Amino acid sequence: MTRGLVLKKYLAILIALLSVVGIVTGVVVGRRNNQGMSVHFNKRDLSNDGIRILTSADPEFEAVAANYFTSKSSNSNKSLKPFSIFIENRGTRTIVAYMLVWQIVKTDGQVLTNTTSYSEPGVLMGNEIPTDPRFKHIQAINPGGVRCFTWSALVSPEGGQPLGGSNTMPTDLIKGVRDQLTDELSQASDLTVSLDGVFFDDGEFVGPNATGFFERIQAMVKAKKDLRRDIAFANDKDKLEEAFDRVAAKGLSPSIVLTSQSSPDDYYKYYTKLFAEEIDNMQKFYGKESLAEYLVKLHKKPHPLLKRKIGEGKL
Repeated sequence: MTRGLVLKKYLAILIALLSVVGIVTGVVVGRRNNQGMSVHFNKRDLSNDGIRILTSADPEFEAVAANYFTSKSSNSNKSLKPFSIFIENRGTRTIVAYMLVWQIVKTDGQVLTNTTSYSEPGVLMGNEIPTDPRFKHIQAINPGGVRCFTWSALVSPEGGQPLGGSNTMPTDLIKGVRDQLTDELSQASDLTVSLDGVFFDDGEFVGPNATGFFERIQAMVKAKKDLRRDIAFANDKDKLEEAFDRVAAKGLSPSIVLTSQSSPDDYYKYYTKLFAEEIDNMQKFYGKESLAEYLVKLHKKPHPLLKRKIGEGKL
Protein backbone atom coordinates (compact mmCIF):
# COMPACT_ATOMS: atom_id res chain seq x y z
CA MET A 1 0.00 0.00 0.00
CA THR A 2 1.40 3.41 -0.95
CA ARG A 3 2.02 6.11 1.62
CA GLY A 4 -0.72 8.24 0.02
CA LEU A 5 -3.31 5.50 0.40
CA VAL A 6 -2.25 4.87 3.98
CA LEU A 7 -2.62 8.56 4.82
CA LYS A 8 -6.09 8.54 3.27
CA LYS A 9 -7.02 5.51 5.37
CA TYR A 10 -6.04 7.20 8.64
CA LEU A 11 -7.56 10.56 7.70
CA ALA A 12 -11.07 9.32 8.37
CA ILE A 13 -10.01 7.93 11.74
CA LEU A 14 -8.14 11.00 12.89
CA ILE A 15 -10.32 13.78 11.49
CA ALA A 16 -12.02 14.40 14.80
CA LEU A 17 -8.96 13.81 16.92
CA LEU A 18 -7.56 17.20 16.05
CA SER A 19 -10.91 18.62 17.11
CA VAL A 20 -10.21 17.50 20.65
CA VAL A 21 -7.32 19.94 20.98
CA GLY A 22 -8.60 22.98 22.82
CA ILE A 23 -12.05 21.64 23.78
CA VAL A 24 -13.35 23.44 26.83
CA THR A 25 -16.23 22.80 29.21
CA GLY A 26 -19.76 23.68 28.17
CA VAL A 27 -22.12 23.33 25.26
CA VAL A 28 -20.59 26.12 23.19
CA VAL A 29 -18.07 27.99 25.29
CA GLY A 30 -14.85 27.85 23.34
CA ARG A 31 -13.81 29.30 20.00
CA ARG A 32 -10.61 28.95 18.00
CA ASN A 33 -9.54 30.21 14.60
CA ASN A 34 -8.40 27.43 12.28
CA GLN A 35 -6.96 28.74 9.01
CA GLY A 36 -9.38 31.63 9.06
CA MET A 37 -12.37 29.60 10.24
CA SER A 38 -14.01 30.13 13.64
CA VAL A 39 -14.63 26.75 15.28
CA HIS A 40 -16.74 26.04 18.37
CA PHE A 41 -15.22 23.37 20.65
CA ASN A 42 -17.59 21.50 22.95
CA LYS A 43 -17.64 18.65 25.43
CA ARG A 44 -20.61 17.16 27.21
CA ASP A 45 -19.74 14.98 30.17
CA LEU A 46 -21.63 13.80 33.26
CA SER A 47 -19.84 15.85 35.90
CA ASN A 48 -22.89 15.92 38.16
CA ASP A 49 -22.50 12.15 38.48
CA GLY A 50 -18.74 12.34 39.05
CA ILE A 51 -17.71 11.55 35.45
CA ARG A 52 -15.55 14.10 33.62
CA ILE A 53 -14.12 14.37 30.14
CA LEU A 54 -10.64 15.89 30.21
CA THR A 55 -9.15 17.47 27.10
CA SER A 56 -5.87 19.20 26.35
CA ALA A 57 -7.52 22.51 27.29
CA ASP A 58 -8.04 21.36 30.87
CA PRO A 59 -5.26 22.45 33.27
CA GLU A 60 -4.81 18.95 34.71
CA PHE A 61 -4.62 17.20 31.34
CA GLU A 62 -0.82 17.06 31.15
CA ALA A 63 -0.47 15.73 34.70
CA VAL A 64 -3.10 13.04 34.08
CA ALA A 65 -1.42 12.05 30.80
CA ALA A 66 2.01 11.89 32.43
CA ASN A 67 0.65 9.64 35.17
CA TYR A 68 -1.43 7.49 32.79
CA PHE A 69 1.24 6.53 30.28
CA THR A 70 4.14 4.39 31.42
CA SER A 71 7.65 5.84 31.25
CA LYS A 72 8.46 3.39 28.48
CA SER A 73 5.62 4.62 26.32
CA SER A 74 5.66 8.33 27.23
CA ASN A 75 7.93 9.43 24.39
CA SER A 76 6.00 7.46 21.77
CA ASN A 77 2.75 8.98 23.04
CA LYS A 78 3.76 12.65 22.92
CA SER A 79 2.34 13.00 19.43
CA LEU A 80 -0.77 11.05 20.43
CA LYS A 81 -1.68 13.06 23.54
CA PRO A 82 -2.89 16.21 21.73
CA PHE A 83 -5.46 14.06 19.90
CA SER A 84 -6.75 12.29 22.99
CA ILE A 85 -9.26 12.74 25.78
CA PHE A 86 -9.54 11.15 29.21
CA ILE A 87 -12.64 9.94 31.00
CA GLU A 88 -12.16 10.43 34.73
CA ASN A 89 -14.27 8.60 37.32
CA ARG A 90 -14.51 10.79 40.41
CA GLY A 91 -17.31 8.74 41.94
CA THR A 92 -17.36 5.78 44.32
CA ARG A 93 -18.74 3.18 41.89
CA THR A 94 -17.01 1.31 39.07
CA ILE A 95 -18.05 2.31 35.55
CA VAL A 96 -18.68 -0.93 33.64
CA ALA A 97 -20.11 0.34 30.32
CA TYR A 98 -20.23 3.67 28.51
CA MET A 99 -20.91 5.26 25.12
CA LEU A 100 -18.79 8.03 23.56
CA VAL A 101 -20.08 10.17 20.69
CA TRP A 102 -17.74 12.28 18.55
CA GLN A 103 -19.11 14.81 16.09
CA ILE A 104 -17.73 17.36 13.66
CA VAL A 105 -20.03 19.83 11.88
CA LYS A 106 -18.74 21.49 8.71
CA THR A 107 -19.72 24.95 7.51
CA ASP A 108 -21.69 23.38 4.64
CA GLY A 109 -23.86 21.52 7.16
CA GLN A 110 -22.23 18.11 6.72
CA VAL A 111 -22.04 16.20 10.00
CA LEU A 112 -19.46 13.50 10.69
CA THR A 113 -20.32 11.32 13.69
CA ASN A 114 -18.66 8.34 15.34
CA THR A 115 -20.28 6.46 18.24
CA THR A 116 -18.16 3.94 20.12
CA SER A 117 -19.16 1.90 23.17
CA TYR A 118 -16.94 0.19 25.71
CA SER A 119 -18.09 -2.36 28.27
CA GLU A 120 -17.22 -5.08 30.73
CA PRO A 121 -20.83 -6.02 31.50
CA GLY A 122 -20.14 -9.28 33.35
CA VAL A 123 -20.94 -7.72 36.73
CA LEU A 124 -24.36 -6.70 35.36
CA MET A 125 -24.98 -10.38 34.60
CA GLY A 126 -24.15 -11.58 38.11
CA ASN A 127 -20.40 -12.07 37.76
CA GLU A 128 -18.21 -10.76 40.54
CA ILE A 129 -15.68 -8.00 39.94
CA PRO A 130 -12.28 -9.71 40.11
CA THR A 131 -10.14 -8.65 43.05
CA ASP A 132 -7.00 -10.53 41.98
CA PRO A 133 -4.53 -7.87 40.74
CA ARG A 134 -3.46 -10.25 37.97
CA PHE A 135 -6.86 -9.76 36.34
CA LYS A 136 -6.94 -6.13 35.37
CA HIS A 137 -9.86 -4.23 33.92
CA ILE A 138 -9.37 -3.29 30.30
CA GLN A 139 -12.37 -1.04 29.69
CA ALA A 140 -14.10 -0.60 33.06
CA ILE A 141 -13.08 2.51 35.03
CA ASN A 142 -12.54 2.10 38.76
CA PRO A 143 -13.30 4.88 41.27
CA GLY A 144 -10.53 7.45 40.98
CA GLY A 145 -9.39 5.94 37.67
CA VAL A 146 -9.05 7.31 34.14
CA ARG A 147 -9.06 5.91 30.61
CA CYS A 148 -7.63 7.52 27.49
CA PHE A 149 -9.48 7.58 24.16
CA THR A 150 -9.16 8.72 20.58
CA TRP A 151 -11.83 9.12 17.89
CA SER A 152 -12.44 5.38 17.60
CA ALA A 153 -10.41 3.52 20.21
CA LEU A 154 -9.31 3.15 23.81
CA VAL A 155 -5.59 3.85 24.25
CA SER A 156 -3.46 1.53 26.36
CA PRO A 157 -1.22 3.06 29.06
CA GLU A 158 1.58 0.80 27.80
CA GLY A 159 1.71 2.04 24.22
CA GLY A 160 0.52 4.48 21.60
CA GLN A 161 -1.58 2.00 19.67
CA PRO A 162 -5.30 1.87 20.49
CA LEU A 163 -6.68 -1.30 22.04
CA GLY A 164 -9.10 -3.75 20.52
CA GLY A 165 -8.95 -2.84 16.87
CA SER A 166 -6.93 -2.21 13.76
CA ASN A 167 -7.09 1.58 13.94
CA THR A 168 -3.47 2.00 14.91
CA MET A 169 -1.58 5.20 14.18
CA PRO A 170 2.04 4.72 13.09
CA THR A 171 4.19 7.55 14.40
CA ASP A 172 5.80 8.25 11.02
CA LEU A 173 2.39 8.96 9.48
CA ILE A 174 0.94 11.30 12.11
CA LYS A 175 2.59 14.48 10.76
CA GLY A 176 1.30 13.87 7.25
CA VAL A 177 -2.18 13.10 8.54
CA ARG A 178 -2.17 16.25 10.71
CA ASP A 179 -1.37 18.36 7.64
CA GLN A 180 -4.37 16.89 5.83
CA LEU A 181 -6.54 17.29 8.93
CA THR A 182 -5.73 20.99 9.07
CA ASP A 183 -7.23 21.40 5.62
CA GLU A 184 -10.33 19.39 6.59
CA LEU A 185 -10.85 21.30 9.84
CA SER A 186 -10.62 24.63 8.05
CA GLN A 187 -14.16 23.79 6.93
CA ALA A 188 -15.39 22.91 10.43
CA SER A 189 -17.72 25.11 12.45
CA ASP A 190 -18.45 22.89 15.47
CA LEU A 191 -16.66 19.99 17.20
CA THR A 192 -18.12 18.00 20.08
CA VAL A 193 -17.28 14.94 22.19
CA SER A 194 -20.03 13.59 24.44
CA LEU A 195 -20.76 10.86 26.97
CA ASP A 196 -24.18 9.56 25.95
CA GLY A 197 -24.52 7.07 28.76
CA VAL A 198 -22.78 5.21 31.57
CA PHE A 199 -23.60 2.07 33.57
CA PHE A 200 -22.29 1.72 37.11
CA ASP A 201 -21.59 -1.63 38.76
CA ASP A 202 -24.83 -1.37 40.77
CA GLY A 203 -26.87 -1.31 37.54
CA GLU A 204 -27.71 2.40 37.53
CA PHE A 205 -27.54 4.19 34.18
CA VAL A 206 -26.94 7.92 33.75
CA GLY A 207 -26.84 10.01 30.60
CA PRO A 208 -29.09 11.34 27.84
CA ASN A 209 -29.26 7.96 26.03
CA ALA A 210 -29.71 9.54 22.58
CA THR A 211 -28.11 6.44 21.01
CA GLY A 212 -30.31 3.94 22.87
CA PHE A 213 -27.29 2.61 24.76
CA PHE A 214 -29.38 1.71 27.82
CA GLU A 215 -31.66 -0.54 25.76
CA ARG A 216 -28.70 -2.13 24.00
CA ILE A 217 -26.96 -3.18 27.21
CA GLN A 218 -30.30 -4.18 28.71
CA ALA A 219 -30.90 -6.50 25.74
CA MET A 220 -27.40 -7.95 26.06
CA VAL A 221 -27.80 -8.72 29.75
CA LYS A 222 -31.31 -10.14 29.33
CA ALA A 223 -30.21 -12.43 26.48
CA LYS A 224 -27.46 -14.05 28.54
CA LYS A 225 -29.56 -14.30 31.71
CA ASP A 226 -32.46 -15.90 29.81
CA LEU A 227 -30.19 -18.58 28.36
CA ARG A 228 -28.74 -19.32 31.80
CA ARG A 229 -32.23 -19.50 33.29
CA ASP A 230 -33.37 -22.00 30.63
CA ILE A 231 -30.38 -24.23 31.40
CA ALA A 232 -31.01 -23.94 35.15
CA PHE A 233 -34.69 -24.90 34.81
CA ALA A 234 -33.82 -27.81 32.54
CA ASN A 235 -31.20 -28.98 35.00
CA ASP A 236 -33.83 -29.09 37.78
CA LYS A 237 -36.09 -31.22 35.55
CA ASP A 238 -33.25 -33.46 34.35
CA LYS A 239 -33.76 -32.31 30.76
CA LEU A 240 -30.33 -30.88 29.96
CA GLU A 241 -30.06 -32.64 26.61
CA GLU A 242 -33.17 -30.91 25.29
CA ALA A 243 -32.08 -27.56 26.73
CA PHE A 244 -28.68 -27.66 25.07
CA ASP A 245 -30.35 -28.68 21.81
CA ARG A 246 -32.54 -25.56 22.04
CA VAL A 247 -29.48 -23.44 22.73
CA ALA A 248 -27.70 -24.90 19.69
CA ALA A 249 -30.77 -24.14 17.55
CA LYS A 250 -30.75 -20.52 18.70
CA GLY A 251 -27.10 -20.31 17.72
CA LEU A 252 -28.10 -21.35 14.19
CA SER A 253 -30.88 -18.76 13.91
CA PRO A 254 -30.70 -16.14 11.12
CA SER A 255 -28.07 -13.48 11.63
CA ILE A 256 -29.17 -10.01 12.70
CA VAL A 257 -27.40 -7.03 11.16
CA LEU A 258 -27.44 -4.19 13.67
CA THR A 259 -27.85 -0.63 12.44
CA SER A 260 -28.61 2.75 13.99
CA GLN A 261 -32.30 1.92 13.42
CA SER A 262 -32.21 -1.46 15.19
CA SER A 263 -34.85 -2.02 17.87
CA PRO A 264 -34.28 -3.43 21.38
CA ASP A 265 -35.77 -6.70 20.06
CA ASP A 266 -33.16 -6.76 17.29
CA TYR A 267 -30.42 -6.40 19.89
CA TYR A 268 -31.96 -9.14 22.01
CA LYS A 269 -32.05 -11.55 19.05
CA TYR A 270 -28.50 -10.60 18.08
CA TYR A 271 -27.07 -11.28 21.55
CA THR A 272 -29.19 -14.41 22.03
CA LYS A 273 -27.63 -15.91 18.91
CA LEU A 274 -24.15 -14.76 19.95
CA PHE A 275 -24.34 -16.16 23.48
CA ALA A 276 -26.06 -19.36 22.30
CA GLU A 277 -23.11 -20.00 19.98
CA GLU A 278 -20.78 -19.35 22.91
CA ILE A 279 -22.60 -21.81 25.19
CA ASP A 280 -22.79 -24.46 22.47
CA ASN A 281 -19.04 -24.25 21.88
CA MET A 282 -18.35 -24.38 25.62
CA GLN A 283 -20.46 -27.50 26.17
CA LYS A 284 -18.56 -29.29 23.42
CA PHE A 285 -15.34 -28.59 25.29
CA TYR A 286 -16.39 -28.89 28.95
CA GLY A 287 -19.33 -31.26 28.60
CA LYS A 288 -23.00 -30.60 29.35
CA GLU A 289 -22.96 -31.59 33.02
CA SER A 290 -19.95 -29.48 34.00
CA LEU A 291 -21.10 -26.47 32.03
CA ALA A 292 -24.63 -26.73 33.39
CA GLU A 293 -23.28 -26.72 36.96
CA TYR A 294 -21.33 -23.54 36.21
CA LEU A 295 -24.28 -21.80 34.50
CA VAL A 296 -26.68 -22.73 37.30
CA LYS A 297 -24.33 -21.13 39.85
CA LEU A 298 -24.22 -17.94 37.79
CA HIS A 299 -28.01 -17.97 37.43
CA LYS A 300 -28.51 -18.17 41.17
CA LYS A 301 -26.10 -15.35 41.98
CA PRO A 302 -27.67 -11.99 42.80
CA HIS A 303 -27.28 -9.43 40.06
CA PRO A 304 -27.94 -5.69 39.76
CA LEU A 305 -31.24 -4.40 38.47
CA LEU A 306 -30.65 -2.22 35.43
CA LYS A 307 -32.31 1.12 36.03
CA ARG A 308 -32.13 4.64 34.72
CA LYS A 309 -31.48 7.45 37.14
CA ILE A 310 -34.68 9.13 38.32
CA GLY A 311 -35.46 12.09 36.10
CA GLU A 312 -33.62 10.73 33.05
CA GLY A 313 -36.48 8.94 31.32
CA LYS A 314 -38.73 5.95 31.81
CA LEU A 315 -37.32 2.67 33.09
